[in-house]
Amino acid sequence: MSEGPSSRVEGDPIVGDAGGGTTTAASTDAVDEVLKTRAMDEAPVGITIADAREPDMPLVYANAAFERITGYPPEYAVGRNCRFLQGENTRDEPVAKMRAAIENDTSTTVELRNYRRDGELFWNEVTIAPLRDDDGEVAYYVGFQQEVSRRKTAEQAAARRAARIERERAAQELLLDRLDGVVAEVTSGVTEARSRSALERRVVEGLAATYAGAWIGTYQPAEEAVVRGAAAGWVDDDEATGEESVAVGGDRTDPVGVVVTRAVTDRQVWIRACTDPTTPATAVAAVPLHYGDAMYGVAVVFAENNSEFDEHERAVLRSLGRTVATGINSLESQRTLRSEDTIELQFTVMRHPLVDLAKTLDCRLAYRGNVADRDRPTSLFELSDATTEAVRAAADGTAVTVHAVLFEGESGCLVELSVADDDLRGLLADHGAELRDVHVDGGVARFTVDVARESLARSLADTIMERYEGGDLASYRHTERREETRPEFVARLRDELTDRQYAALMRAYTGGFFEWPHEATGDDLAEAMDVCRSTFHEHLRAAQRKLIGAILDR
Repeated sequence: MSEGPSSRVEGDPIVGDAGGGTTTAASTDAVDEVLKTRAMDEAPVGITIADAREPDMPLVYANAAFERITGYPPEYAVGRNCRFLQGENTRDEPVAKMRAAIENDTSTTVELRNYRRDGELFWNEVTIAPLRDDDGEVAYYVGFQQEVSRRKTAEQAAARRAARIERERAAQELLLDRLDGVVAEVTSGVTEARSRSALERRVVEGLAATYAGAWIGTYQPAEEAVVRGAAAGWVDDDEATGEESVAVGGDRTDPVGVVVTRAVTDRQVWIRACTDPTTPATAVAAVPLHYGDAMYGVAVVFAENNSEFDEHERAVLRSLGRTVATGINSLESQRTLRSEDTIELQFTVMRHPLVDLAKTLDCRLAYRGNVADRDRPTSLFELSDATTEAVRAAADGTAVTVHAVLFEGESGCLVELSVADDDLRGLLADHGAELRDVHVDGGVARFTVDVARESLARSLADTIMERYEGGDLASYRHTERREETRPEFVARLRDELTDRQYAALMRAYTGGFFEWPHEATGDDLAEAMDVCRSTFHEHLRAAQRKLIGAILDR
């Protein structure tokens, strides 16, 4: 195996073996021996020939490509068995496959890790085939070497990528299977609950069905703490529950305190390992329950396996937290409307589009109610000493859109308008607050709102004073508001109507006057009351005005 002269093999004539039968070359005499030798010497693949009749089958030939691939010159390789290319990282399986082929006088192809002369590992694709003499006995073994490191690296990278994708797919399937129940339970709990306590109970039960346990706490900004509420799983135990509240920014060594603090301040899902051997939990996650700017609390979830809180699961928990917060916001908004005890806030701001409008018009604005039949929320405002033309001109090009002027009189006009990107409206919605009144005068807007819970009222007040220029809390008081029953409402309305007004309303309603076409005309009803038609309509309009006013003012 020399790079120069090819060491022509002396001895018996040699023929090839194609795995069983004996074949000869397509040409024997047409190509001279010099050309054959040159073809082997200059072949782009490594070629070696081993003497199968000698002990340990030493190499008797190696071409130039063999040296380029392995770094070993022919003078080193000839006389040695080719195993000098093997090393610590050469696997046994391909070596054993070649040994078995030699023992069975057959050919084979393997891929194995070999070592170059400088110690560098490379992937070698080796094909060996027996060469037989005229008697059919194997006299030599020819070997072909081709470096395939790049191909193997690409194949291994593709295999690793495929394995990673398969692992991720399996993990996602497992995650979906495992979380399908908790997502369904939490979602149904949010949609079906009629109170915040019922909602929180359903949520923790749904979480505990999948995890080791869970509890929900309400954020109290005044105390800077999260007060524990509903719990399920192993935490639904007096001994396991521990303290009734978790201080925000408190004990930094307690994993629960750490994740609760981060969830409140960063409004992200935070996870920490649990090292307490007395609990079955190995990890804890804190899920913030916030709707816009309003922080309602934190859901704390315990897992028995750290891998349960991977990135995919973190996203699911974040989504569940938003779902729960949305449900709480809806219930708190309803509670504000229904509650007998609410907190009434009055606050002022100096920077608001309505303030700018009032300054431009040099007038006062008084809130008269909301309208909800457009593609955006609109409000009715009474503007003193302002004309329709002046209002439209002042609003042109500002954040205020004038949709309609309902009437214009000597003292002013009633305008339906909206404010683009009204952050204040969104802030009130986030905290479940109901707008009661707005007055704009002298460069200051005064808002009056009702909020059901003190924690939300404090949060709203703090946010307004922090966010708005000139924002100030003018009044903060608890109010008692009792819902009027239907019989009470009817009795109050009846007291407000005169006998003639009530009679006109009853006759019109029972006589089908409000149907179309009229079952009874105004003339018919006026004759029944023994009054003229105009007097009947005057009594009827007065009754309708009082009826509508009682409903809308309520």
